[in-house]
Amino acid sequence: MSSEKVQLKKPEILSPAGSIESVRAAVNAGCDAIYIGGSRFGARAYADNPQGDQMAEVIRYCHRYGVKVYMTVNTLLKEHELQQDLYDYIRPYYLEGLDAVIVQDVGVMNYLHRYFPDLEIHASTQMTLTMGESTELLEPYGVTRIVPARELTLQELAQMRQSTGLEIEVFVHGALCYCYSGQCLFSSMLGGRSGNRGRCAQPCRQRYYLEGEKTAGYYLSPREHCSLEHIGELMSIGVDSLKLEGRMKRPEYVALTTEVYRKYVDLCASLGTGEFSEYLKAHQDMWQEDMRRLAELYNRQGFTSGYMEGKSGVPYENKQGKGDMIAQKRPNHGGVLVGKVTAVDKHMVTYRLERELHAQDVVEFRDAGLCPSYEYTLGEAKRAGELVKARYLKGSRIRTGDLVYRTKDAMLLEELRNKYLQEDPKLSVKMYFTAQMDQPMELQVTVMQNGEKISGRVQGILCQKAEKNPAGPEDVKRVLCQTGGTVFECRSCEVNLQGELFLPVGALKKLRREALEKLQQKLDQRGGREILPECYLSDKPDGAPEKEAVHKSREEKKIVSVLYEWQAAMALEAQDISTIYLRMEQMSDQVLRELIRRGAEKGVEMYLMMPLIFRSAVYEAEKKKLEGGKSLYEMTELTGFVVRNMESFVFLTREAGIQPDRIITDANLYTANREAVRWWKEQGVAGSTLPLELTGKECGELTRQDRLEVVIYSYIPLMVSAQCIHRLTRGCAMESGDRDQLLRITDEKKRGFVVFNGCKYCYNIIYHEAPLSLGEEKMELWKQGIRRFRYDFTIEEPAQMREILRGRLPKGQKGHYYLPVE
Repeated sequence: MSSEKVQLKKPEILSPAGSIESVRAAVNAGCDAIYIGGSRFGARAYADNPQGDQMAEVIRYCHRYGVKVYMTVNTLLKEHELQQDLYDYIRPYYLEGLDAVIVQDVGVMNYLHRYFPDLEIHASTQMTLTMGESTELLEPYGVTRIVPARELTLQELAQMRQSTGLEIEVFVHGALCYCYSGQCLFSSMLGGRSGNRGRCAQPCRQRYYLEGEKTAGYYLSPREHCSLEHIGELMSIGVDSLKLEGRMKRPEYVALTTEVYRKYVDLCASLGTGEFSEYLKAHQDMWQEDMRRLAELYNRQGFTSGYMEGKSGVPYENKQGKGDMIAQKRPNHGGVLVGKVTAVDKHMVTYRLERELHAQDVVEFRDAGLCPSYEYTLGEAKRAGELVKARYLKGSRIRTGDLVYRTKDAMLLEELRNKYLQEDPKLSVKMYFTAQMDQPMELQVTVMQNGEKISGRVQGILCQKAEKNPAGPEDVKRVLCQTGGTVFECRSCEVNLQGELFLPVGALKKLRREALEKLQQKLDQRGGREILPECYLSDKPDGAPEKEAVHKSREEKKIVSVLYEWQAAMALEAQDISTIYLRMEQMSDQVLRELIRRGAEKGVEMYLMMPLIFRSAVYEAEKKKLEGGKSLYEMTELTGFVVRNMESFVFLTREAGIQPDRIITDANLYTANREAVRWWKEQGVAGSTLPLELTGKECGELTRQDRLEVVIYSYIPLMVSAQCIHRLTRGCAMESGDRDQLLRITDEKKRGFVVFNGCKYCYNIIYHEAPLSLGEEKMELWKQGIRRFRYDFTIEEPAQMREILRGRLPKGQKGHYYLPVE
């Protein structure tokens, strides 16, 4: 058992800080690090983020207590933002000692590493990293930590730990996105508020009608994530950091989640996983109470750890049942069940309590479907078992047997405020005081922080002989240990007096004050940097291709991507198609092989379009095909490949031996600025597809880079999810044989969406019912230097596709061509 304790890694507790109050709550509750957004470029733009000098104060405050600060710069930046604003934005926080930045955009990563080479970079979950293999692309650019996709299983996290030396940070508690993070355009395309820009309007928390169903449900709203029961497994894997979600939640939530995870991580580290498991079995009352407290602060129809347990989105595994990860009945805080209605009359409702209630608690009445009818605030405490009577609002549909939930536990909130939000935490210091005749008195104060001893030493007035009543050690201690009004408390004080000395109280107080101020200054400035790395800022990064290069070509490339075999056959019949991208989600390898050969015979460039998500099971399955000589990737008739994630790129270049100059990146890899385009070119790719969130003008800003292509027709993929609406509502389509069936859903505004089951790789794609159609804008894009125009075919009927191939695009939406994302 002792060896187990030595080997067990104690991970960092990383707490959310969406406000100054939340910073204090997290630090007080025992976090090791916080992540926080500044005034710009963070994925929680609507949080109460610190502004200007406040961020520098946050860094100093956290460093005082040995807490690291990671700043979120995890959005996509437009060209002018990156070139004109990013350097000046980061500079003061870099000098202050910012510990790391969290980044989604590879352009931002490239830029920051070039100009701040010693600043650690954490690859955000928005990069949709599913395997450790992808880190070989990131490590040379200053990335020291990756935050994997939240959809990964414990087994996949263990594999990732084995395949990379970079730190791994795992989300363990809080809200889950329905979509793979970084792969969502839903909020952007419906309302202009982009999740990739930190302004998600959370359309996944809305109700939707499933075709053929009369009632709506919250089909896209996952339950709240809670991995507390998997702490031991995560620590055994060797995860470096446990991340708590919640920058949009109240400080009390931050305090409680930090406190609870701190408690169980420390327990597991001290006991070892075996003893920890036995300890929990013997202390179930404590465990259940902590789970209740977490649920009181926030839950969505309970908690789930389904992704870690492999209950959704795992390729090549059949999962039984409909799953338990979606909060179909309620998208917001669910509270805790406290009672049941026993009687209702015209004015009063009576309910029996299963739990004690407190004054100022809020309770809500719900029917069996969790539909709320009425809520009110209690004026006084009530005991468990008591029958409570309350007047209710006329018209409220309360019935006997309805459930009563508490949605606000006033006593718990007050307890957390008093414990964590009223005062700053105290730092324990050791004092060592020396004094001898005709020498200056001296005081050293020391604090131990993260295994490091930090001291402040000051000298005072010259010591004189006492005429009477010489100072004694206890007299000196009494004065020096009065640290009230500071962040310090005296743990021990050693006094060394040589001779009978006169030590004025005022001089001792001054010495104490100066020593503590010096120590605090040292703590606050830990990690601070005095100078900037040498750099030269220019609007045109060194080595960028000249703009004229793209205009030398006058040849238009008409590119078609297809999902189904019949679409590929139709594209091969067309006369002016230069290139066909064959998507792998639906067609078998045999069909793809035959299509590649047919296209090559007709002189058409044939590309394989790799899966949107490329997890370890897919990687290994494709690797086995290579080893068995059955792989498509080795076909000489193939022109190249389109990649939509970093794992695909690594697989092709490392395992299949494909030269990078045969690879094109898709739109969802977000080359939204020149730095991002430049980074992918440094990896050797032939070209990139511009993101769907760029305006026409913004596309034009990037055309000095060669071989960029634009999607001018497509049903827009709004979400790529490990969740499956078909499985949730009707059972697994792979098992039932319904994998080709398209589901349709509509929102409350009657907007329609089509759901595609990507059963082959176990992900769903939700498409907007109104297609992107930029036929009228094509000439403007041509003038800006674009020569590669792409038409994506997915859910069309044959007649519709035939018309488009003839050049007659349907009326549709313009996406963000004219309307910039916020």
